[in-house]
Amino acid sequence: MNTNAPPKEMFFADRMFSVDETLPGDVFVAGYPKSGNTLLQHIIAHLVFGLNDQVGRTLVQSLVTDLHANSHYFRHREQCFFKTHDVPKARFRNVIYVIRDGREAMLSYYHMLKNMGHDVTHESVFSGAFDFDGKQWHEHVRAWEANPFQANVLWVHYEDMIENKLQQVRRVCEFLNLDRNEQELESVVRLTSLEHMKKVERRSDWKRANQGVFTKPACFVRRGDVDSFRSEVAPEVLAQFEERNQQMLQRFYPEAISKRSQCTAETVSRRTA
Repeated sequence: MNTNAPPKEMFFADRMFSVDETLPGDVFVAGYPKSGNTLLQHIIAHLVFGLNDQVGRTLVQSLVTDLHANSHYFRHREQCFFKTHDVPKARFRNVIYVIRDGREAMLSYYHMLKNMGHDVTHESVFSGAFDFDGKQWHEHVRAWEANPFQANVLWVHYEDMIENKLQQVRRVCEFLNLDRNEQELESVVRLTSLEHMKKVERRSDWKRANQGVFTKPACFVRRGDVDSFRSEVAPEVLAQFEERNQQMLQRFYPEAISKRSQCTAETVSRRTA
């Protein structure tokens, strides 16, 4: 593929490419499944293209193409945007990596698999039996931390997007060299809120896309929690996951590990009292 951006005056077919054919200036939203990839995908679509509140899932998918759900994409502009769960690749030169506490990501992954009709348990999902493309959470994070191809990477914590999305949107804006005023930034925050995302998921195009995939088509966007694993998952299941993922959890979520250990000790104490 020619690495030069295509000229502006071209026919539709001339702007259609395989998702394997991207340009060095393109941007990729990467992250382990259920880490906030879809949220960041919508943030970028609104931030870059100035979408309004009537936009559905189809247009967002067209503007920030999911590499796993599409075989081709249309080059709308010189720089295009993609969503992926892949580990680093040489062609991923500009990356926004979204990381979420692995314990919460796995719980959300569990709920998604259940909604897809899989016979899963907390134990099976947290043990890594349903890892993605041969990678468990800590392996995926470690691969991107190693950054073997020296990509330009912006790390975004899902928890920070929940706590202060406006600040994270500003960081994304700076990474993409976008000039947006406060009103535009606040509009992006509003249009990517959990409440609005749930409304978008109930629209016909997203519902149709989910039919046949999920038993409850309007449940992909869940609660956006950051620590529901504490109340939903048994301490012994979490302990095994934490032991296997200890290095990455301690590196990126040291306070959460300490808090979890304290809660586990209190639970054991109550059981033996």
